[in-house]
Amino acid sequence: MTKNMQKISIVLLVLLVSVGTSFASTLHGELNGGLTYEWDAEEKSLEHTTTVTGFRFALEDQVEPVGNVHFSTKGWWDWKQKEGNISVDQLWYSGYSGDVDFKVGRQVINWGTADGFNPTNYFARLGTDALMSGDLGGEPIWAGQATYYGPSWSVTGVVVPFFAPQTVDGQMREIMQEGNPLATLVLDAIDKTKKPRGFGKNTEWAVRAETQFEGFDIQASVFSGFEPLPGLEVVTHLNPAFDPTNPDPNVPPILGMEIEGAYRRQYFAGLAAAGTVGPMGLWGEVAYGGPNPFEKSTNPLEQRMSLSVNKKYLQAVVGADYTFPIGNGLLGQGQYIYRGQGGLFAPYAPEEEQKAAHYLYGRFGYDLSVDSTVDVIILHGFTEKGGIIRPAYTHRFPNSIQLELSILGAYGEGEFKPLPSQARVAVTYKF
Repeated sequence: MTKNMQKISIVLLVLLVSVGTSFASTLHGELNGGLTYEWDAEEKSLEHTTTVTGFRFALEDQVEPVGNVHFSTKGWWDWKQKEGNISVDQLWYSGYSGDVDFKVGRQVINWGTADGFNPTNYFARLGTDALMSGDLGGEPIWAGQATYYGPSWSVTGVVVPFFAPQTVDGQMREIMQEGNPLATLVLDAIDKTKKPRGFGKNTEWAVRAETQFEGFDIQASVFSGFEPLPGLEVVTHLNPAFDPTNPDPNVPPILGMEIEGAYRRQYFAGLAAAGTVGPMGLWGEVAYGGPNPFEKSTNPLEQRMSLSVNKKYLQAVVGADYTFPIGNGLLGQGQYIYRGQGGLFAPYAPEEEQKAAHYLYGRFGYDLSVDSTVDVIILHGFTEKGGIIRPAYTHRFPNSIQLELSILGAYGEGEFKPLPSQARVAVTYKF
């Protein structure tokens, strides 16, 4: 957590304590534990990789006359890897006045209408850990938002005072390293790229207008912010002593090469809609925009090649769900995902290799009984003909105890190939 965020945490915690006498407090949370096994293809055996214990506690209080305070913390410890983390999860105050409501603090911003893959959810960060767990709700960020409600419409504004880049988790690092001779330089450049600094220079904002039309929720939005991952360029330094017309084998043409990164400001405009037609739910999102292009080099002894998209591009999702009259009802959901900027988890490639990526996301859920559910997630990439499949079984016991068994496997080629096949057993107690 940065110093600025620590200061905000202290201020909000002081607020929580100072008005605590007028609260009607509610405490809830969860305790969980899980075992993860990975399939070793060479040894053809399951290898025990993690034993994780985790928690999440939340305190919610009502502030008179209008308003609510929410504080939650989360943590985990891996007994096998001997590592862990404790952090503030959410910490916010919400209230309303007349036709306006607002929320300030560390919170989840969840815009859009699609399931998990949202072009108009500009503040979302999608990591491989979330994909593998099936938790696509997004991570909290420090922000302030306010909504004004008209007769049949509303306008929401969001300001993020401190830009927070995407974390490159271990699985994503493995994906980036697959078949990439520049992987080490790329990952080092990501780690070394500094965030924009200065009052107002690292701020993000978005505005969304929402209304209803013929039973559909319609959203239009604009965004100004930064790339979740830094834009990268390969910089080649030429040798001024090298003569290409009369090459000398003792004089190298190149003195060196490096990769430079920068978080470029980007702008987007988007549309989203969701509604029902008969028994079928329908939704769609589209966003167009992109980052400011890299500046062209004026140094004749320097050649630059972009590893990141350097132009405007389109993102789109269309989907539907339907409950089939089979047994207790089979819920089927499908989404087509288009990413003009390239792959979900392999965003860096030489300019000549950059191309749009297409995916199909499917989800099926069936209630075996009141307490037992089977859920299957499939994500298939058409561009490189590979994907993942994640079946899961969940059983809910009395006293708010839940057991989940899941398997995740990758198939085919492309960006999902490095993901390990996993089996996971998890127990959760909620209170």
